Amino acid sequence: MKLMKKIIAAAIAGVALSVVALLPAEYSIDSNGLGGKLGFTALAQEPETAAPFDGVLEFNIGDYDPTADRIDRSVQGLIHQEDAPFHSAIIDIEIEDFGEIEHKFIMPADTTFVYSWKVLDALGDGVYYDFHGHPSSADAVNYPDGFEMAYAKGEGTEQHGSFTAPFSGYHGFYFMNIEQGPITVRLTVSGYWEEHKEMYRAVKGEVLKNESF
Repeated sequence: MKLMKKIIAAAIAGVALSVVALLPAEYSIDSNGLGGKLGFTALAQEPETAAPFDGVLEFNIGDYDPTADRIDRSVQGLIHQEDAPFHSAIIDIEIEDFGEIEHKFIMPADTTFVYSWKVLDALGDGVYYDFHGHPSSADAVNYPDGFEMAYAKGEGTEQHGSFTAPFSGYHGFYFMNIEQGPITVRLTVSGYWEEHKEMYRAVKGEVLKNESF
């Protein structure tokens, strides 16, 4: 008898739950008004759905223009592709007391390298340096007579940077030893060039090597 009473009570509770909660929440049916008062009818309202993502993000950052044409021009300005991997070299340049030397990289226009040079075991002012470029003999007719372009000059024991050739030709470093005794300049370079070599060397004003450009 007790079991029957529990079954009947559970059935009545289920019906009451359906009337008060399930019907208002699922189908917005609220015959006695309790569903609305308890907030169940609000659950039956269809939620607003966001528009599907179409794969395009919009930006409003200054005058940024995310068009394909703009992006193409940007990529062309930032990336200069080459047909081969970049070179890397560590070049120890020995310079005698009262010595001078010029080491050049033969580079096409718009190619780049990063570099560091340092006077090993410097005891004084290091070197006088002049980083500059010359056109090749074949291109010299397109430039004023004796043309060269200076990039950096001064005195010091080290320098680090990057360089992009403004024209095809010979680009590199002139070093004059201003230490007491012989020195070694270690030049570390990575980038693009066709060839690199010592072009000039002199000791106490006597020219030991002088190659034409």
